[in-house]
Amino acid sequence: MKRLECLSVVIFALLTIFANSCISMEPPLYGLYLDNKTEEDLYALCRWDTYYSNKYIKEDRLEEDSSLYKKVKIEVGYFHAFFEVEEEPEDYLKSTDTITVFILSKEDYESKTWGQLVDTFCFRQIYHLSGDDIRLIGWKIPYPPTEKMRNMDMVPSYDEAVKN
Repeated sequence: MKRLECLSVVIFALLTIFANSCISMEPPLYGLYLDNKTEEDLYALCRWDTYYSNKYIKEDRLEEDSSLYKKVKIEVGYFHAFFEVEEEPEDYLKSTDTITVFILSKEDYESKTWGQLVDTFCFRQIYHLSGDDIRLIGWKIPYPPTEKMRNMDMVPSYDEAVKN
């Protein structure tokens, strides 16, 4: 009798799991992530330039309009998605698409107004990554930059960034 009860519980559990997985028929999400490899929390401000202007405009300073940027707190040991899409990443991202990512300390971000962030150059790193760059690093943007990023456009340059 106990075997029958145990078998009933197992079957019920499996049916519940199966039913729950069938109910959630949402399409999978694919993302562009930042990987914080430091020992402190950071913030990243990012912008797909093609989304706003239909052409890439390289910027090393923030725009006055803070709404142009997605702001993400990046905690130590976590991957944080900047953007998520329902399409396969390879179908979504064009080689000419570019994202600009400003990385700064948690203290600078939380202690300054947007105007102060615009006026001061307090960024640890600025990446200007093309669609091809993003593919090369596997949709995961590391900070600090890795050897694989040596020839990518960033401020400070890769060589300067790894010296510090």
